[in-house]
Amino acid sequence: MSIGIYHATHPLQLLPSARIEAMVDAAVELQVQILFFDEKGLDLKNKQVTASVPDPDQPGQWIIQTLPLPDIVINEMGKLPKERSSVEQKLNRMVTFTSHPIHGKLRIQQYLSQSESLAQLVIPTQPCRNIHSLQDYLSHYRHVIVKPDRGRQGQGIVSIRMTGQEEFLWQTATTEQIMTSAGLEKSLMALIEHQDYLVQPYIHCQTTDHRPFDFRIHVQRNHQGTFQITKIYPRIGEAHTVVSNYSQGGTTALWTSWLQAQFPQTADYWIDTLPEIGLQLAEYIDAMYDYPLDELGIDVAIDHEEKLWFYEANTAPQTRDHEYERAMHTIGYAHYLNQRYHILEQLPSLPDDQIMIGLLAEHHGNDSDENFIEACAAVAAVNGARLVRIYADDIFFRQQRLLGYVWEQGGFVPYACRYPDVVFDRLKKRGIAAYSRMYDALASIPATHELKSGSMSKVHIYRLLADASEIVSASVIPFHDMQQSDQVVEFMEQYENTVLKPDTGSHGQNIFNIQQRESDYEVYDQSYLHYLDATQLDHFVRMSLGKGYIFQQFVDSSTTEGHPFHLRTHVMKVGEGQWKVAFVQPFVAVSTYRKVTNHAQTLRLSTKWDWFLNMEYGEAPGQQMDRRVRQLAIETATHLEKRLGRNFPEVAIDLGVDKQRNIWIFEANFNRIGNSFHAFEAAKYAVPYAISLYKPLS
Repeated sequence: MSIGIYHATHPLQLLPSARIEAMVDAAVELQVQILFFDEKGLDLKNKQVTASVPDPDQPGQWIIQTLPLPDIVINEMGKLPKERSSVEQKLNRMVTFTSHPIHGKLRIQQYLSQSESLAQLVIPTQPCRNIHSLQDYLSHYRHVIVKPDRGRQGQGIVSIRMTGQEEFLWQTATTEQIMTSAGLEKSLMALIEHQDYLVQPYIHCQTTDHRPFDFRIHVQRNHQGTFQITKIYPRIGEAHTVVSNYSQGGTTALWTSWLQAQFPQTADYWIDTLPEIGLQLAEYIDAMYDYPLDELGIDVAIDHEEKLWFYEANTAPQTRDHEYERAMHTIGYAHYLNQRYHILEQLPSLPDDQIMIGLLAEHHGNDSDENFIEACAAVAAVNGARLVRIYADDIFFRQQRLLGYVWEQGGFVPYACRYPDVVFDRLKKRGIAAYSRMYDALASIPATHELKSGSMSKVHIYRLLADASEIVSASVIPFHDMQQSDQVVEFMEQYENTVLKPDTGSHGQNIFNIQQRESDYEVYDQSYLHYLDATQLDHFVRMSLGKGYIFQQFVDSSTTEGHPFHLRTHVMKVGEGQWKVAFVQPFVAVSTYRKVTNHAQTLRLSTKWDWFLNMEYGEAPGQQMDRRVRQLAIETATHLEKRLGRNFPEVAIDLGVDKQRNIWIFEANFNRIGNSFHAFEAAKYAVPYAISLYKPLS
């Protein structure tokens, strides 16, 4: 087999000589051919490349040869797909790349905060878009770090510490400066002008002689495709500096000996813990993506109280002191990927006797997802079709084949499959650069879902519904998009009882109820009550400007016993493309003091819609409230489809009902819609609609 080492700039000109030598040695040891090339050497029309090949007779010398495209490409310092040239994108469609980039630091921190076991490692982090976000953290922590969201090697990191009431110490890797509030704002705006920055509290991780340190845990996939630790080492900066990175003058040491010297009482614990936590972090971050990550440089630190913190994770980490160890895993993993592509030859081929519905799914689905997929498999069989479960990394582009899983005898069985007749998209990652290759390959196949990935903002939905029918437009909750603070105060005074919440997502988090009283304002964060005067409220509002929040009139959607509730109205397309309500699912919070049904610390229960109708409204299905809910949901879905102009098979519309029985639209969700209690009801709509898209070849 042949493995290509590729970069837009020729790798022999870009990579350190130690890395090149290590990769050549690893290739010889693993008995694979290795070739180095750049974009200029590609001849994609003839599927050839002009590359530099190691001279077997003269070590360190190169032979220029024109060869077939390699089996696998190690794309050093991998770029986001949108950053690749058109030639590089075409190459990636023809040959698999081993390396994939990851999200910025903020996204990784947010994702880790959802983990029960790893959330305790996460440093409080928020975007630093203006002086208000910085002042917010400074007033709370007094010493903060401002860093680029996609920075590397310690570049662009600034330490800012309050040294007086209106005095701040601004410190970079090379400079220190005392400045006033005005100077701070000027320096900050110049810093964040051209890229996204984050602000975090400063974590006190220093040696006794005031040298900052952290630990780099280098994790790689090996020749078996599994993660293993390649190297762990401490990075120790110069005394009284900001960062510990190599490139900023840092040094390193043997990690076990260094731990024993610095933490003599607990060194054994940390020697056991750091490798374990490195692998846990790698596996958890890898689970964010449907393509496998090949390597991560994970940075963690132990503070002065011996608490472990996660700093960040990077792809393509520096490895100047362990190039050979890295190369063995890098080449070994490329070899594993190539062998894996021959798996189709070892599997039975799926019979081509039925309509094939290819269901794009996640590797790590929850129980409700699994129940829904199994229900879809059963409904497909009843309708004379076959459902095949597909993962993004199981599509073999060169062969135009895929590894699919078919439900048989109580489990999913692997088969070698052709491309499907219809794409049933439960993955819903369209528009995300890392998945462009997959969606491009399947572009000619009818798909159930054509919307771009991501939560659609509430403001965007409300504005789309502004010109809908009267029943829909009148159900949009009065809102303000948080652009100017004085207008927000006017909005609060107009409605008296309001709610401040994130414009996208939230899962019940960061929601504030604000009620105007005679002389102040009551602010409730779902856990604590705060009483603010007008000045404090104005400051609170200004802190929220530009951070993705909206204001709304508060809708008291609660039962007669005071339990908050909302109605998940799941609207789906039937075979003819018409919208129908598959089910209405009431969710009721056990708590009576929180105002949010789906708050993380509130137990919410679900009940049957007909029971809820009877208990709350004294009605049965088909009577007034049931008809109104269904009509509003269907008209909303119909209007959104018209305005969005793209195909989608389902939308979950969350509704609330106030004490006057007015029905209000809380939000509409197009992505990752759960079916916790109605898997089969949803499958009865989803599968026939997918089949209806099938267009047989004439």
